[in-house]
Amino acid sequence: MLIRYTHPLRLPRRVLLALGVCAALVFLGGCQEEAPGAARPQGGALAPVTEVEGTRFLTQATFGGRPEDLARLQDMGLDAWITAQMSAPVARTHLAMVDQSAASQGRSPQTQDVQQSWWTAALTDHSAQLRHRVAFALSQIFVVSTVSVSNPRTVASYMDTLTQHADGRYRDLLEAVVLHPAMGQYLSHLGNRKEDSSGRVPDENLAREVMQLFSIGLVQLDANGQAVLVNKQPVETYTSSDIKGLARVFTGFSWARTQQTGNWTDCFTRTAACRDNRQDVLPMDAYPEAHATTEKAFLGVRVPPQATADPKASLKVALDRLATHPNTAPFISRQLIQRLVSSNPSSQYVGDVSRVFAQTGGNLREVVRAILMHAEARNPASAAPNPSHAGRVREPLLRMTHLMRALPHQSLSYTKHGVYGTTDTSDMANGLAQSPLRAPSVFNFYRPGYRLPQSRSGDASLVAPELQIASESAVLGYANFVASSLEYGWGGWHANERQRDMLFQLQGWLPLAGNPEQLIDTLSRRLLGAPLPAEARSTALAGIQSMPTETETQKLARIRAAALLIAVSPQFTVEQ
Repeated sequence: MLIRYTHPLRLPRRVLLALGVCAALVFLGGCQEEAPGAARPQGGALAPVTEVEGTRFLTQATFGGRPEDLARLQDMGLDAWITAQMSAPVARTHLAMVDQSAASQGRSPQTQDVQQSWWTAALTDHSAQLRHRVAFALSQIFVVSTVSVSNPRTVASYMDTLTQHADGRYRDLLEAVVLHPAMGQYLSHLGNRKEDSSGRVPDENLAREVMQLFSIGLVQLDANGQAVLVNKQPVETYTSSDIKGLARVFTGFSWARTQQTGNWTDCFTRTAACRDNRQDVLPMDAYPEAHATTEKAFLGVRVPPQATADPKASLKVALDRLATHPNTAPFISRQLIQRLVSSNPSSQYVGDVSRVFAQTGGNLREVVRAILMHAEARNPASAAPNPSHAGRVREPLLRMTHLMRALPHQSLSYTKHGVYGTTDTSDMANGLAQSPLRAPSVFNFYRPGYRLPQSRSGDASLVAPELQIASESAVLGYANFVASSLEYGWGGWHANERQRDMLFQLQGWLPLAGNPEQLIDTLSRRLLGAPLPAEARSTALAGIQSMPTETETQKLARIRAAALLIAVSPQFTVEQ
């Protein structure tokens, strides 16, 4: 596959491959370079924050740091910044943005409105970046996808639920997730009925996934997240009997009962007699008439037979058990570390965060604080047993949000309607191979335990989740997308203005265009917090030095090329 570049942004294919493919192969054991600058340990919340340290922290805790964000972080300190970010209310809810986007165009909400609300929050809600960043991490654990849930308002409301609970108790989050109509539709437990004499049995989908993916995982773990072995074999956390017992718990929940008159089945099945838009976003209601009254035994607890069906009581027993199961703290803590800091955290790192989880009753604000403030997060050289295993490949969505937050740009739709006019970025050849809230399955875009086969990282028993969506086509597709966006913009087409919705505004660097070294170093500091290492810097310089700079158009082409070469570099693609 060829990278399609047209004048004036034309770079040698060998230059892009030297940087872009190298970036994708860092976790394979090739093209390894030191991360830009060495982060030193934080001596506490009041320790001075250097430019390198601050940029690295913001890469973990936001959708990409801006100069203003770095200045505020350095002024406040890390701990106070975390508190402020988690305490700040969101500027606008996803549901409000979806409704606003649709109303401004005189139509009903569409799937694209959900994606646009995600980009808008990620790029513009500066005071609540950490809250949105954690909500995005949660959305990759408690997955709901517009691929299967067609109502955009329902999915937007679900994202608001994750954002609202990003600093709350895990137990409350789990209940909100289970009862949300988006999850009810996605995992098919909305309208789940008790067994009857006809042979009907409760749907087991949620019962299985709530254990496997949302709480305890497949194998028993110790407090440090290591598998418990018996006769050198891992021990399963649950059985088919546990699934059947939990499936009975999740019977009798369906659409919110917004009409209190008429037959209960009207609201349960959402007939015309009980249907309104509020049901798309309100938590599901309990219907005793459809709840199993037989015994429900699972994970060592038991809900005895009920003389009168009580679905809320059954649900409480189940969620209390899942939230306090000894596996839950290390299982959830490890995945949050993976989504924010490192794909292969040490057992010490997982154990330290898990203890905070357990000691605070699953307080996610304190769990996130423990993740970000941990010595292994702030100083990768302290990572055990091998510091070179620290960090993570940064998924394409986060690379693009960082690029857009770091570089000036303008969105016509945002200026007119307050919401970015972005488009789907799922295409592998010319997109990001990923689009917000469009995961292909309940397992997200990639599995947290994915190991790349026939690779040095896999042979070393290292996981690299994001590489499950990486390939030569995807690597070059990302380069295509960034190159096209820098030159032509991206997003929906505005016929009157004859342009894409979002255009980068790079004129501020025109005075540097005649000095390739200064241009590369300045943009590197903006995007990385430090200059590129010598080898990557030489490669980038080789890519732009031959470009003419006689006209403003040519100067802008050089600036775009410099930004592209940094955006496909290992230092930008991999967090270490």
